[in-house]
Amino acid sequence: MFQKEKCIALFILLLSLFAVTGCTRSEGGMGADSLPPTVPNSLAITAVSSSEVKVSWRPSAGDRGVTGYKVYRNGAYFKTTDGTSMTDTGLKQKTRYCYKVSARDASGKESAQSTDVCAVL
Repeated sequence: MFQKEKCIALFILLLSLFAVTGCTRSEGGMGADSLPPTVPNSLAITAVSSSEVKVSWRPSAGDRGVTGYKVYRNGAYFKTTDGTSMTDTGLKQKTRYCYKVSARDASGKESAQSTDVCAVL
């Protein structure tokens, strides 16, 4: 009987250690990703031609770095880019185009979308 009680006590101890370690990691312990990246800001649109614009922004920061940016055009997902600018081509004249950007980190967390910046070609 003594051996069985010893095994149960060891099992409970190991289970407790596992639970504590798991809580520590999910609450910002070593290797945890607790926050999404900061929201990209200072968006700007530069006309390249009558049918092309360049959209640029300041880089975001995150506790796991930033691996890319998601660009939204007129409220819908448009494309993903690694840098802090992108070019949109084939645009129609006298049409309003609005862009927003969000940042992604290595663990897949995404920031909120930036305020939009709009232009009419």
